Amino acid sequence: MELTGILHCHSTYSYDAKLSLRELKELCQKNGVRFVCMTEHVDEMTKEQAEAFIRECEALTDESFRFIPGFEVPYKVNGEAREGALGCKHAHILMIGMRKFFGNYAPTIEALKQWTEHASFVVLAHPVRNDFIVDDGLLHEIDALEVWNQQYEGKRVPRTRSITLLEKLREGKPLLLATGGVDFHRTEHFGAPLVSLAVDTFTEEAIIEKLTTGAFIVSSKEATFYGTFPNAEELKQKHWKVSLVSVSIIVLGKFVNKTLATLGLSLPKSLKQLVRRRL
Repeated sequence: MELTGILHCHSTYSYDAKLSLRELKELCQKNGVRFVCMTEHVDEMTKEQAEAFIRECEALTDESFRFIPGFEVPYKVNGEAREGALGCKHAHILMIGMRKFFGNYAPTIEALKQWTEHASFVVLAHPVRNDFIVDDGLLHEIDALEVWNQQYEGKRVPRTRSITLLEKLREGKPLLLATGGVDFHRTEHFGAPLVSLAVDTFTEEAIIEKLTTGAFIVSSKEATFYGTFPNAEELKQKHWKVSLVSVSIIVLGKFVNKTLATLGLSLPKSLKQLVRRRL
């Protein structure tokens, strides 16, 4: 059976998201999405909250829809806090298919390994946030690179520089996969990039098997790539202009929001929602 799903998704178990798991399920089912790989922020989460999140994922999973629990874990690159693009100090690692909790961040590669040893699929999220820095220790732990994150690249195409990073990292890890993530936090984020795959049985194990082997497609109305990513140069040549425009608008928007916030002002909520739905 063919399934459509979302990778990289947050509910109200994350400190900055707006929809409950139940509300998220309803939104997905209305739009033909059959599975969601959750990646809740651990920054402000307790062990008890993590356990409650996992229980609710399992309670809301049925024969028509599946939540796959997981977490987004901050990791200090090279053991240090580093200022990267857009002011981020950490790499963020998606632990998909994760049912254990090891704290609010991973301060060392040894601490990160605690997480990766129990996760089914490990993805380096939005590499722009740590200025495209990937040390050898981190590269060894990840299964995939998120070359397309909706919150930093938009809903149309992946980021050209992330594709270039993937090519570079594959020199040391040829089987590194490519993913696209919605990084869902609120209703207007719903949309591309979506993930599609084919399974014989509608189980978490079958979905994870397709993800870990790269047997999936990431797509929007304008761009498509396989998890194994054989068409890197074609994508860069075809979509670099759209990528440049989308990224520029997003960066400008973040700058404007930050500037207005220092003045105690903000853009109208309706305007921000309209931009996010379209972009």
